[in-house]
Amino acid sequence: MSSGRMCICPKDKDHGERKNWAVTQYCCNHSAFNGYHRTLSDYSSVVCKKCGAVWRTKAAYVNGLRKEADA
Repeated sequence: MSSGRMCICPKDKDHGERKNWAVTQYCCNHSAFNGYHRTLSDYSSVVCKKCGAVWRTKAAYVNGLRKEADA
């Protein structure tokens, strides 16, 4: 299950849209409820560099995406 606006870029048969995806927060969260400190989580934040969509997911595909600094 995920939350946020998922990527709307055209998809191809080999998940080619993922080449534009990057993980901005891997298995963590930064929330006002914890003073914006890093807290471990089952969910990761993903961004699509092409359409600008940002969403959180705990799907296994995040392990294969490139990691970027926390946004």
